[in-house]
Amino acid sequence: MILNGYAVLDVFVSLLRLLLALAVLFPGAVAWYRLRSAHGPEGRQALEDRSYLLFLLALLLLGLNIVSWPLLYLLLQSYVTEWSGVMCIYGVTQIGKGSLGTSRFLPGLLQTLQVTKPALVFASGAWFVLYWLNRRTATGPLRGRVLLGLVIFGLLAAGDAAAETAYLVIPKKEESLSVGCCAEAFDELGSSRFTPTALSEEKDQPWIYAAYYGINGAMVLAVIVARRARGLGNSWLALLVLGAALAVPVTAVFLIDIAAPILLHLPYHHCPYDLVPQVPEAIVAVALFLCGTFAVGWASVARWLADSEETRPFLGQTIRRILGMALFGYLGSLVMFSLELALA
Repeated sequence: MILNGYAVLDVFVSLLRLLLALAVLFPGAVAWYRLRSAHGPEGRQALEDRSYLLFLLALLLLGLNIVSWPLLYLLLQSYVTEWSGVMCIYGVTQIGKGSLGTSRFLPGLLQTLQVTKPALVFASGAWFVLYWLNRRTATGPLRGRVLLGLVIFGLLAAGDAAAETAYLVIPKKEESLSVGCCAEAFDELGSSRFTPTALSEEKDQPWIYAAYYGINGAMVLAVIVARRARGLGNSWLALLVLGAALAVPVTAVFLIDIAAPILLHLPYHHCPYDLVPQVPEAIVAVALFLCGTFAVGWASVARWLADSEETRPFLGQTIRRILGMALFGYLGSLVMFSLELALA
């Protein structure tokens, strides 16, 4: 284990998240089971009264889940100087690759964490949307869904915290790198994993620009129209979810093949990890884009899982507010990337 300030902080946050996840997971599962067998409003109200502490712990866990995402990348950035030949975070992600010891699990753990972190933030936000809507009702018709969502995001948080703790404690220092530079790996990533090879060629860069501005501009317009629509039905939200899903790989290709080389002033260096220490404002643009993407999903969760007689008077207004967050995220990200590229 490599000890520095970020590692100590990450260990503390991971262990605290693991304890909180277990503290909400098992009581949440018990409460959900008891709710199904509770009879009459008195039994349900008694269960609600015993759930206040459970929900307070869940809110604390939600905040720590959000904090843990950027903290992971700050930790990885602090590890860059620990090995000679490592140029960026990508080199750190290769530590242990090809090893026969316990360090062989390090790359897989990091790959898992880079998937579970956004999934965890989305799940936490989705649970909070259901919880907030249920709190505004008189009888709590969404209580069962809130408890079930709590169990799901508690289970995901426990797995994420356990994987992060395992990554932190597995020995790393004695292992050598299989890849020290990120340029070649991300060139291959941009051309084969996300897009066809032709999209990574220099002559096809205008198509990447067009796809990025086209899909993100369309999302901005679609969100504006959806917020102004009188009847915000399932079809509108389904189209927004589809557009958000398409925007993710397109924006990833744009970030790797276009934005990173220009912002880093390295024409053949396609590594978004280098933006963390060198162009942090680009990370803000990425965060805004993710906020817009998640908000579209949260609005859909509210429409599809929180519709009841008691929530209908204010459900549409709540969905429009969430879509306002999506509009801020997509438009802010688009403007920031455009300004950064113009000034680079």
